[in-house]
Amino acid sequence: MNFFTPIVIAELICLITAVFFLFKDNISFWKINIAYLLIALSAEARGSFLAAHHHHNVGLFNTFVLFEIAFISYGMYYCLKKYTNPRPVIFTGLGICYLIFTFFTVKNGIRAYNDVFNDITVSIMSVIFVLYCLYYYYKLLNDEEVLDLKYHPEFWWVNGVLFYYFGGTAINLFYGLFNIRIFEHIPLRLFIYNIINIILYSNWIYSYLCRAKQRKLQS
Repeated sequence: MNFFTPIVIAELICLITAVFFLFKDNISFWKINIAYLLIALSAEARGSFLAAHHHHNVGLFNTFVLFEIAFISYGMYYCLKKYTNPRPVIFTGLGICYLIFTFFTVKNGIRAYNDVFNDITVSIMSVIFVLYCLYYYYKLLNDEEVLDLKYHPEFWWVNGVLFYYFGGTAINLFYGLFNIRIFEHIPLRLFIYNIINIILYSNWIYSYLCRAKQRKLQS
């Protein structure tokens, strides 16, 4: 069992940072980051344990996708609500993702749910999240309020989401191209996947630092 992969290390550091800086936050979204990171880290650890004992872990990660859709959608709702009413957009995206997920599960059955990764839902979800991020940037650029983006927590949280899901979409679209091996045994897609995970969690860590500073200035 290899629990100390680059992804797990990045998740663990991010979780520790979130607990330290967000545990006493009075906004529910920032606290929910702690719960989500704990679920993500638990899923990685459980998945590694199952793989080490030659058991399928696909069903575990298919289930985790449900939490991922809900959390990222809620995060984008929180970041967008300052500039617009995001409910129609967010609920439409949620409906599309969960509808495709349900269709996949019903069509293929529980056996396929545990044996085949639901990459269709993940691909659609990734495109939707990228569009959410671009919409957020558009609203941010047209906002009359002058913000110092270097210390704006929502901007860095969304920035991490954009890099991660844009990179994930590129890997899915050009899977064959990224399947070549580098460093003798590491597939290029795995290397890029590690990089975009590190970018995601690095941006989130910085957003938590910015949020702690913002909360201190507001108190």
